[in-house]
This record gives sequence, structure tokens and C-alpha cells, in this order.
Amino acid sequence: MSKANENIEELMMMMPEQKGLIRTITQQMNTHLVFLDEDITSPGNYRDVIHCLATCSENDNVNILVNSSGGRTDSAWAIIEAMKGCRGDVSVTVLGAAYSAASMIACMADECYFAESSEMMLHTAHYGSIGTVPNVKDQTDFATRQINKLLDTCYTGFLTPKELDELKHGKEFWFSSEEAQSRMLKRYRHLSNLNKPAKLKKVKNVKEKVSEMPDS
Repeated sequence: MSKANENIEELMMMMPEQKGLIRTITQQMNTHLVFLDEDITSPGNYRDVIHCLATCSENDNVNILVNSSGGRTDSAWAIIEAMKGCRGDVSVTVLGAAYSAASMIACMADECYFAESSEMMLHTAHYGSIGTVPNVKDQTDFATRQINKLLDTCYTGFLTPKELDELKHGKEFWFSSEEAQSRMLKRYRHLSNLNKPAKLKKVKNVKEKVSEMPDS
């Protein structure tokens, strides 16, 4: 039996007895608001966020509200991996700052919304190493390869190839709300050309998204 037929059969079993040509099906849908409005710290502080993303149903929505100066890339990437595996719809709303690691999370969302006062800052990682000279070199070389891979994953299409190379060599990039929206659309078009899922019409001003939020 095809997946489509299985879904139809499940829906038919959910239907109460009704007369006429119309059958009404009631399904539960949850909207989860995740507040990412502090510095991004150790991964253990985001267990609830990852649990929420991992346990969503296909009918659920998760909206991550970002206003953060960034922080640890290992925590940001754990959140991103959970976003990629989420069965529900995941969006990011940038209410203020999306700097550094927080901008990575915004760029990896299938849908992104920007407040008029929002802004983004992109730069490469800061890290240090302690040990013998050969070990420090091996560690820093490995860390550089890893962070460059992360930058490529998050910012390709958002930045031009020249800008991405400059980013890897230490340049910071700052964007207003309007600039970020325009560049996010370019990134989504790039992902669409690579046959990766992207919702091209979902980069909007935040007002429309706020109107969709449930009352607290």
C-alpha cells in the first residue's frame, strides 16, 4: 500500500459518522515558541529545545524567537541538527540581534522572519588551544577545517563566494533587516537550485508572523 493510501485510510478511520458530501476531520496541532534571547552557552542548557524539536509531530509548528549575540557553535549546531530532523515545520523569527552563532541558526531555518529593527552579524569562530606545538597545530588545523565547513553550510547563497572567503579570513559582515531579507531569499533560491527544501516565499517582515502566534 502506498504512503498516500495509508494516510487516506488513517484519516477515514478518524472520521466520526457524518451525513452529506462533506467530512470534517479534527486533528491536534501544537505551536511551540522557543526563546533564544540570551548568549548561546553550553549544550546541556538546550536539552528542552532539542527535545521539543525531536518529539514534534508532522502537525506541529516550532517558531524560534532569536535575539542573541551568539555564543558556542557546538550548542548552535546541536540545535540546527535537531531543526533538520524535526518532523514539524520550523521557523525562525529574528526580533533583534542575530549575531555569530545565532545567525547560523537563522540561516538554517526553512522559514525566516525579520523584525524591522532586526540585524545580523556574521564572522568566523574564536577559539584557543593549549598543548605541545605539534598537537596545537593539528588541533587548530582541524578546528579551522570544521568551522569552514560550518560556514559553507550556513552561509552559502547568503554570502557571495568572495564574501565567504573573506569571512573565513576574519572579516565581519553586518546586515540590516532589509539586507538580511534580500540575502535570505537569495540563499533559499540557491538551495532550491540544489534540490534542497526551501520555502522561497516565507522570508517576511515579522508583523505577519506575530499575527499568527497563539495567545499566551
